[in-house]
Amino acid sequence: MIRVRNNGSVVDQFDMQVLGPAAAWTTVEPASISLLPGAEQSVDVLFRPAKASDVLAGRTTFAVKAMSHEDPDASSVEEGVIDVLPYDERAAELIPRTSKGRRSAAHEIAVDNRGNAPIVVDLTGVDPEGTMGIQFDPPQLTVAPGTAQFSKVRVQPAKSFWRGQNKTAPFTLFVTGQDQPPIPLDGSMLQIPILPKWFWKAVIVVLAVLLLLVILWFALVKPQIKSSAEEVIAPVEERLDAASIPTVPEGGAAEEPGAGAATTTTTSPATESSTNDTTSTTQTTVVQELGASSAYGDPFSVRLEVQTGTNPSASYSVPVGMTFAITDIVLQNPQGDSGRLTLLRDDDVLLELSLENFRLHDLHTISPYIIEGGENVILTITCTTPGPSASQCVDAASLAGFQQ
Repeated sequence: MIRVRNNGSVVDQFDMQVLGPAAAWTTVEPASISLLPGAEQSVDVLFRPAKASDVLAGRTTFAVKAMSHEDPDASSVEEGVIDVLPYDERAAELIPRTSKGRRSAAHEIAVDNRGNAPIVVDLTGVDPEGTMGIQFDPPQLTVAPGTAQFSKVRVQPAKSFWRGQNKTAPFTLFVTGQDQPPIPLDGSMLQIPILPKWFWKAVIVVLAVLLLLVILWFALVKPQIKSSAEEVIAPVEERLDAASIPTVPEGGAAEEPGAGAATTTTTSPATESSTNDTTSTTQTTVVQELGASSAYGDPFSVRLEVQTGTNPSASYSVPVGMTFAITDIVLQNPQGDSGRLTLLRDDDVLLELSLENFRLHDLHTISPYIIEGGENVILTITCTTPGPSASQCVDAASLAGFQQ
């Protein structure tokens, strides 16, 4: 309550105006009063802070100004302080819920602070058998009001296996904070064998091909080479015989033609010519992972992040010959920016949303977005107003699906 007194000599009207950070959620009743000279009247100051992350907890200053109609220069200002109490509202999400790998797999935890005071959370994890290794980077997050923070999670089963059926390794992650119950996040890893089921069949096929090549060499190629060499040597031997030029027997010297004659030594041509043998090598590359639940290929994910002051757009180019089928899209607006977010496939718009409508938006599609090889997935941001205490808009999109 504030008491207003007219110290002037004429009847005056006073308009009450609230100043300072609390002005948006503070009112004065009545907002305007008329006073006779020397008269005074009390007005009530009502504080109605909204339950929102932009109304921060703690001591907030305010001021009430009484503006005189008759003498504006004589207006008076009264200052005060109000203590806004904190409230806690948080959320957490595991991205993706199920991963796939041979020895380890990666996830990400997103913690969203929807309260009006900073929170500090610790990240822990357990599995039913207590043998799985779970690592967090970082293991503790400090989340400002109205923002979200992320931590990378790597899960690794105790043992890998070479062959057999796929194994599902469940686990539970906990987001814990002071004076708040922990938030459980259930996930699982689909562990696949190091060697695919078709590996030994491929080995047998390769051995069969090599055996066939050896048989063809001895049965067809080598006899053909020997026959061709004999056809070349035969005319040479006939010409040597016609010229009566002695040949050197194998391992011996040429015969002497007679006394006083010069000794002639002749080296006979080789009976076989060497050839370069060319063999084709069959190479088997083990790249397929079994147990994929989709005909679009193996699980794949990529994260695009945009900072309007540094890189106003981010893109991922699908390698030529590959296809990226997008089934899950998580849009992240951790600062609470305002503006427009657009996700494109080259020049085609896939999604277009207002940033102020979400902080963390999770989309799942029954029919995936297909990005062909050579095409680009592009994230662009049109920044209108950065979030509280931010100088630029920082937003991201996590794209998950299958690539083959």
